[in-house]
Amino acid sequence: MTTAALPILERRARLGAYMRWQFRDFIALGVLSAILFGLLAALQIMQMQTIEAMMAVGKGSHAMPLASKLSQFVSGYGLFAFVGPIICVSGLVSNDRQLGYTRFLFAKPVSVRAYYLDLLVVRFVGFIALGTVLVLAYSYFEPPTYNWRFLVEMTVSFIAVGGIVFLLSVVNRYDGLLSLLLLLVAAIVRDRWSTKTGFLHAMMYLFPPIDHADAVRRWVVGVDAMGQLGATPFPWKWTLWNGGYGLGCLLLGLYLLRRISLTKA
Repeated sequence: MTTAALPILERRARLGAYMRWQFRDFIALGVLSAILFGLLAALQIMQMQTIEAMMAVGKGSHAMPLASKLSQFVSGYGLFAFVGPIICVSGLVSNDRQLGYTRFLFAKPVSVRAYYLDLLVVRFVGFIALGTVLVLAYSYFEPPTYNWRFLVEMTVSFIAVGGIVFLLSVVNRYDGLLSLLLLLVAAIVRDRWSTKTGFLHAMMYLFPPIDHADAVRRWVVGVDAMGQLGATPFPWKWTLWNGGYGLGCLLLGLYLLRRISLTKA
């Protein structure tokens, strides 16, 4: 007498459970980043207050022009918009591969792309939360006031820079350093070759226009490139170019996830 075979239940990984752990892992990184950028912001605020104190002694006025304060903010905030996504996305794939975690992460039938997209969403939310807290804390002492435009700028910055870091993390273990090098080279190349003609000018378009990334930040606070207050139009050209470049890198990285071994560094 034979008995019917028991049905084998397929084990499926729960991405929601993964995401909870991913958020917990990001907390330490988020706290350290908040301390780092918070200290830099504090130094900038103290510097402006020192300038105001010197103005009060020399001219009898302690008010620093609003346009100057906003320009100083754009300069300082630009460091967060540039480095923040690198910190958040660096090692996203390469660390798991280098440390051998991929053997355990994908022991269950979970999509590699879905897992790392989940992780990328977690880092994006963490980046937005970190930036929001920092700007709110900064605005308590100095302008500008936090508004919805910051969410637009943070999203553009994360896609533009984070997409590049993600692609490099898929293909190389030194993704953080390489992305920083690439963006610095892009700024130098575009600055030097923008006035060239022929081959050099054409090669310039291989790099993202990172030198125009502050156009979105100036739109956020309402100050133009000359440091003048006023209605600043939304920079569609540079936003679509930088965002499209980062999104293209992100999509290429997702494609390569199924083509590159995840068990070798």
